[in-house]
Amino acid sequence: MRFDDERNIPEGDYIPGIYNYCNRWCERCMYTDKCMTFEMEKEIKMEIEKEKKREKSMEENKDFWDQVNKTIEEAAELIDEEIPLVKDGFSSFDDWDDWDDEDAHEAMREYKEKHKKAKEQPLSKVARKYEKTVRDWFEERKETLKQHYDADTRDFSVSYPGITDETVLKQLTESVEVILWYEFQIGIKTQRAFSSLYEEIEDPGLWKDFPKDSDGSARVASMGIDSSIGAWNYLYKKLTSEKETIKPIIRMLLWMKMEIEKEFPNAKDFVWPPKP
Repeated sequence: MRFDDERNIPEGDYIPGIYNYCNRWCERCMYTDKCMTFEMEKEIKMEIEKEKKREKSMEENKDFWDQVNKTIEEAAELIDEEIPLVKDGFSSFDDWDDWDDEDAHEAMREYKEKHKKAKEQPLSKVARKYEKTVRDWFEERKETLKQHYDADTRDFSVSYPGITDETVLKQLTESVEVILWYEFQIGIKTQRAFSSLYEEIEDPGLWKDFPKDSDGSARVASMGIDSSIGAWNYLYKKLTSEKETIKPIIRMLLWMKMEIEKEFPNAKDFVWPPKP
């Protein structure tokens, strides 16, 4: 498989940086035709599908894997996953203590301090508690609120005893899909918002004339909270026997919404998608 220079950066009327502060739900996005990252990922997926249709040796695939390796750093940033950097076979940040480079050592120490401080914020802690609550809630109801996924068609649906109305089941499915999509993203974006806030406070001149990453990350977290509240509210109305179990979850989300608006008052004014 070969990726030439022209295909590395597709041409089009793309909005620069539109993929920053998005929720990564491309199937539900109205701006995919303006997103260069979406187009690049689409091309990569097409190449992968072609690759599945024929067998090739490791040597023939070398160009493909070289290209994939080049995009790992960008992909990690886009999905905001905390991927431990690896040096000489060690994946823990603690292994960086052996570095001789004092600047790198100091930078990593500062990073770990900000990361820990952000993780210990009450809002971050509640977000992690929300993740566990959601996971436990669905696990305890897996025999009633059943989830069905077709790997071939990628169709997702849910069913619940006594509910047969197709419109209700469709909305129920979409509500569950929304909850599961934002389950972890709320916490990830919240923690990133605090980490960025500490960096902006420490070096305000670095971010002059630029949108604040803390506000952008907080905005995405806030949007996820709002969508989750709406989704849980639908379950609250339709799954009448679960009202008392759902009510505390909605209260938790409302508290997070209030706190994130208090901690990041300018997040609501963060402009996305950016102007071309």
